[in-house]
Amino acid sequence: MIISIMIILIITVIFYGRERELELMEHLYARAPSFLVVTGRRRVGKTELILEFCRGKRALYFYVDANKSIEDLMEEFGRLMVDMLDLPGYIRTDTPEAFLEFLFSFKDPLIVVFDEFQRFLKIHPSFISQMQRFWDLKGRDSHLFIIVSGSSVGMIREIFLEGGAPLFKRADNILTLRPFGPLECLTILGDLGVEDPDDRLDLYLLFGGTIYYYTYLEKYGCTDLASALDRLLLDELAPLRREMSDVVVEEFGREHATYYEILAAIAEGKVTQKEIADFVRLPPTSLPPYLRDLIDLLGIIEYRTPVTERGRRSKMGRYLFCDNFFRFYARYIYRNMSLYQSGRFDIIRERIFREWRGFSGWAFEEMVRSLIARDLADRYDEVGPWWNRRGDEIDVIALSPCGTLAVEIKNRDLSRYEAYSILSSLSEKIPLVKGLVSPVATGVAGRTVDEKETLREEGFFVTGLADLGLGYE
Repeated sequence: MIISIMIILIITVIFYGRERELELMEHLYARAPSFLVVTGRRRVGKTELILEFCRGKRALYFYVDANKSIEDLMEEFGRLMVDMLDLPGYIRTDTPEAFLEFLFSFKDPLIVVFDEFQRFLKIHPSFISQMQRFWDLKGRDSHLFIIVSGSSVGMIREIFLEGGAPLFKRADNILTLRPFGPLECLTILGDLGVEDPDDRLDLYLLFGGTIYYYTYLEKYGCTDLASALDRLLLDELAPLRREMSDVVVEEFGREHATYYEILAAIAEGKVTQKEIADFVRLPPTSLPPYLRDLIDLLGIIEYRTPVTERGRRSKMGRYLFCDNFFRFYARYIYRNMSLYQSGRFDIIRERIFREWRGFSGWAFEEMVRSLIARDLADRYDEVGPWWNRRGDEIDVIALSPCGTLAVEIKNRDLSRYEAYSILSSLSEKIPLVKGLVSPVATGVAGRTVDEKETLREEGFFVTGLADLGLGYE
């Protein structure tokens, strides 16, 4: 049942830009026995990629449900194996030992998928060491292509990457799926019928690179921010109305309320451990396990330091969202749950549209910074934001042994006069950044920048969305 449901959800949009991953999987399949780890944060498309690869091949898909005991899982897996491989009913694989013994003795080529494999660490840790033993003793004589996937980056590291880990160096490859980039997402949105560049940009700033949500845009015919909000979120039957709670409750169970509050704090701009602790009314010393879970298990926040602090211990770090939609949900749905549950969607909707340009400015800045970093990669060693304890910030500083570039990003169309004003303010902040290599050039980025060629002739770095390949003129 699980397999059939998941296959129905696969649509063409999911496989934009995944050609290399599929080629790698085909390569390993042709040279089985093979062992592949697929990881990446939730909703990034791991399961869909694996099921697409398995299409038309003999494959077993096992979902590791954290709410089931090892006995229940073995019983479920055994039934599925009998049905999918058309085995005699008397075959019993109701223990991990018998289950693995059967798999590694199977004579024909077979793909075996364990989705959310890291959950065995909590359900039945010895299953992992038993798999290691069977792989070491029988794996190279088998016909298996084992694929394990997991959204818990920290636990996958604990199982496969750390010295002494049970399956250390057993995997032929570890494939980390990243969220799609803005250029890919905007192309996908165009293919889905979103014609206006501003509408495509708004939808990307809402959902980011998590392609899972784009399937709903297609299914519900959403072509702009308003239709996406009304059909996917601001309705009692909306498919994403419980998105954050579903994910957090599934992962953290009874402790989910504390994780909600931490996410809401970060969405409100509380970025240091002390600020977050004060917001959720917990001692700062109690927060690290929760923050590590949100970074390693869910992958929806990250700990970031100023670009000038990279590579060394720093107390200047901030906790920030790396998922656009969770940031939005924490800010506008979770923090207004009384209104939401009572059906006062009109109030929430009005608030979102009143604040949208300011709220989405953060996601816009992240997007533009990533594209600038891409374009500067061959000239600068490090590219990223900078800030200090006083609250001074510079959106982009690019560092190299031959010089420095500092850039401010604005989520609006800029006149030449506004660009000069921004560049003047930026020049005043440059002396606050210690250790920059001269010469230090300055620049500005916006949706559009008037007379940008004139500004460039004057020695400034100037870029707009059209220069970054985002389809604006």
